[in-house]
Amino acid sequence: MKKLLFVIWTDNKGIFTHIMMNVLDLNEKGYEVGVVFESEGCKLVLHYDENKNDKFEKLKELNLIASVCKVCAKGMGALESAGKQNLPIHDDMWGHTPLEKWIAKDYELVSV
Repeated sequence: MKKLLFVIWTDNKGIFTHIMMNVLDLNEKGYEVGVVFESEGCKLVLHYDENKNDKFEKLKELNLIASVCKVCAKGMGALESAGKQNLPIHDDMWGHTPLEKWIAKDYELVSV
């Protein structure tokens, strides 16, 4: 099975809703999938903390959130929320999430 890592750069909730549906569907079908929040995408972490969503809660429950970028989350006002939700926060690459972690494990990156 393929391994896919969805990297979310935008805070567009419509786009992210479709990403959540696809990640949950692919996971259910046996694919290895994950989501990384970068740049403005980190705003979604705060939004879905304040506005509960079944799909986002399911991503958390299934540990499908691979990373929240520490520097970006801080800049977008979402770092505290990410910590409160026990989401994995990475800063190994000059304060940011290094995507190489997943590339080395043969994940394809889907950048949105």
